This record gives sequence, structure tokens and C-alpha cells, in this order.
Amino acid sequence: MSEPINKRIRFGLTAIKGLGEETVDVIMAERKRGGGFASLEDFAKRVPAKLINKKTLEALTFSGAFDIFGDRMAIFNSIEDLTKFAREQEEASESGQIGLFGAVEDTSVDFKLKPGKAAKEDILRWERESLGLFVSDHPLKGLDKYFEKYGHLIGKLIPEEDGGEKRTLHGLVTAVRKITTKKGKAMAILEVEDTSGKIECAIFPMVYEKIAPAAMMQDAFVRIIGKIDERNGELNCIVDEMKVGDLKNIQKMIDTEDLKPLETTKVSMRKEASGYGIYIPATVTRKTVNEIKKYLMASKTMDDTGVSIQIHIQDKVVNLPFQVQYSDQLRLAIEEGRPFEDGS
Repeated sequence: MSEPINKRIRFGLTAIKGLGEETVDVIMAERKRGGGFASLEDFAKRVPAKLINKKTLEALTFSGAFDIFGDRMAIFNSIEDLTKFAREQEEASESGQIGLFGAVEDTSVDFKLKPGKAAKEDILRWERESLGLFVSDHPLKGLDKYFEKYGHLIGKLIPEEDGGEKRTLHGLVTAVRKITTKKGKAMAILEVEDTSGKIECAIFPMVYEKIAPAAMMQDAFVRIIGKIDERNGELNCIVDEMKVGDLKNIQKMIDTEDLKPLETTKVSMRKEASGYGIYIPATVTRKTVNEIKKYLMASKTMDDTGVSIQIHIQDKVVNLPFQVQYSDQLRLAIEEGRPFEDGS
């Protein structure tokens, strides 16, 4: 908060989410009066303790306002100690434990940062939470070549060429709003962004039920095929298809220059030591999962003649509470995603 700014992105404190106007006014007034803050201890001594609370310190830490004082994770881990330090300083001052020249006597514990090292993912998530956008980097940096090879960059869409046309987009889901229609159907409005821009994507009920839940979660990396529409001077996308992908795998392909389009991984059923495992990737829709459940219930055995089943879904392992009569027909029906019919 005191380092000269050269070739850096600058944000006013009022742009930081969670930082109240009163707090900003006090911080700025103190900085004007006494100059830039030299350290976290200096900040805690000069700003009223009532303003040095968890919400304020998290907002300043997450946004990067405290970066000159240490690593963001280290500061985050030390927030409780910093608030305690600020209270002790204020109490000492109010009780008269201040030396002749304004120095606090050694009656309180010294403040020291706890260890911690923020990962890139933490920093980017905090920046978006506190500032509404990525600042220090972008999780999709370097993927423009991939996006243009297998689709279009969001920021390059223009009404004259893309309006009314079907386009393929890639990006991160940065906001999710789920809606229930008057008819009781589920739909969603998503905000998706790549390195070039953002676009609002509407998923109407008939498409919604075909999309995997993991694709409609914040931070999901997705491929969208949909119609570009213009409304109120802004472009949006009416989604026809949406698939979730593994961002790390895409980044590996970029590094090795082995580019491939984002594909959906299929369900697989494998023989294992203790029975069979059914592997359901995040890209599979709720409808398909329900069909798998129907097949398993229909194959349920009432004795010990069946096989045990472990279901692997979205990094979770679920042991089926009953045994199933295995057959190749059952495996093929599950792997091929055949709709269940009574008597199947």
C-alpha cells in the first residue's frame, strides 16, 4: 500500500468487494496524514481496531492490496493474529501505556506472519471474488490457439457476422443462475469467459436436462455449441450442446502441440478384484445416470449369487448396497447409454 506503482494495474479501494465506504475513507485519510503504510504492523497501529476485522482484512488480502507486505496465503493465515494485534495496540493506547514519544511499551505480543504460500489457483479465485475479474494472470492464458482452431473467441464475435449463426465457444463458467420456469421446468443462465471476453449463455429446459451437472458449476471448463443472439446491443448464446472438459489435459496438449477437440468421455464398466466398477465421468448427464440406476435396480439379486458394484462418479466412490447379476448385456447397455425399458 506504499510501493510506487510502475506499469501496474491500479484499482481504487472502493472497487474491492467487501470493503465498506467508511473503511476506505478512514484508510485513505490516514494514508494522506501519515504517508504510506510501511508494514502490516504499521497498518494495524494506525487504522482503528474496529475496522481491522476479518471481512476487511480478507478483502484487502484477496485483492492484492497487501502484496507488498507478504504472500497472500501467509497474510490470510495470519488474519486472526493481526486483528488481535490491532486490539492490543488500541487497548494499550487507551490505557495510557504509551511512552513519552508515542511508542507503545512492550506489553503486547509481537506480530509475525504465519507461513503460507498461495497457489496460482487461490490467487486467481481470490481476485475474482474481490475484484470481479482476474488480474495477475488468467487460468486460460495461452489457450487462444486452441479456442480458435476448434471454435471462436468470445471477444471476436460481432453481430454482423455471428448474429443468428451457430458457433462453438470454449471458456470458464464464472457465474451460474438456475431458474424454475412457470411450468416448473429447470433452466439456467451462465456467464462464460475466455481470455478475450465474456458472454451470457441461456440453457433452456429441453437442453438443460441433457447437460451434465458438472458443466453448470462455477469454474467448470466447457465447450458450448449454440446460436449467437443479439439483445439490447449485447451478444448472448442460446445453448444447444454443452460439455465439460479437463483444463489440465488441454494445457498439456498445448505444450506438446498435440491439439485435439474436447470430447465427452463415455461410461465404462470394468472387472475388478472385488467385483465390478462403473466409471461415470463428469460429462455424463443426469438422465444417463438415472438410466444406469434403473439397469442396476432391475439386475438386483436377493442372495449372494451376484457381484458387488462400486460406482465412481465425480471423484467419489459409492459402494452399491446390494449385489447385481452381471452379464455382458448389462455392461453394454450401461456403456452404450441405452435407454432402460422394462424387461430389458
